[in-house]
Amino acid sequence: MNAGSVTALPRRTPPAILVVEGDARIRCLVSDELRGSGFKVLEAGSAEEALTVLDAVRIELLFVALDLPGSDNGAETARLLGARQTAMRIILASAEGDRSGTPGPDGPDLGDLGPLIRKPYHASQVVGLVMRSLNWPDPP
Repeated sequence: MNAGSVTALPRRTPPAILVVEGDARIRCLVSDELRGSGFKVLEAGSAEEALTVLDAVRIELLFVALDLPGSDNGAETARLLGARQTAMRIILASAEGDRSGTPGPDGPDLGDLGPLIRKPYHASQVVGLVMRSLNWPDPP
């Protein structure tokens, strides 16, 4: 085989992920784990912060907690942000036993926003779900 017969494939740019979580400890834990897997990660602690980030940066995946502080819950925030960037994938996170994160008559209608992961979860579970959602290969 000679050098002329080898095809060089372009390096894929890591996808940008926006982690929207009101609890700074959880937000940092998830963000650090995603960064360690090679993703570009931005963080927001509220719906308002997420809107500011989304207006400035193209995001491939939104990881949003349903129990956000403030007037908008995570489902409303995900719908609003998803309408602004239609190609963006969404993963929702909810507190275990939290009625605001339970789909159905007592909770928000999540429709087809994206997969739901319940707290408590391991950050590595989030990384796996992100990789599957984005069809992103495992790090070497």
